Amino acid sequence: MNFSNILVPVKGSPCDQAAVRLACQIAKQGKAKVLAIHVIEIQRNLPLNAEDDAQIQQGEAVLEHTEQIAHAAKGVVETELLQARVAGAALIDEATERNVDLIVMGVPYRKPLNEFVLGATTQYLLKNAACPVWFCREAMPDAKQDSRKK
Repeated sequence: MNFSNILVPVKGSPCDQAAVRLACQIAKQGKAKVLAIHVIEIQRNLPLNAEDDAQIQQGEAVLEHTEQIAHAAKGVVETELLQARVAGAALIDEATERNVDLIVMGVPYRKPLNEFVLGATTQYLLKNAACPVWFCREAMPDAKQDSRKK
């Protein structure tokens, strides 16, 4: 499969790193463009253009770190900071506007009550993306580490 435009949603979690590296690797094979987007979700009681300097600085730091990960993987990534009410809808809109043909997303390992859980944004992308969505889930914590935490 060859892809031309790859979208990587990033939020600053450790699982973003594997997703960015994978997207860069795929991009090199087919000379695709990689776009990393960080979405700041704005509360409904605020105007959509409300600026929260702390969130903007955090988003810019996430995108700068994303660029460093891509550079270390010998890849190139374009970055964008968006503000929206719901991250999932904003990501789907961007994917549509930019003719994205693959979304690569990092997913943290979560194990509440022995069930596999996906977040709201992940579920939204799965339900609404017109292109393939690939997930890079964090590895399950080592059983020895789990027993030490108890």
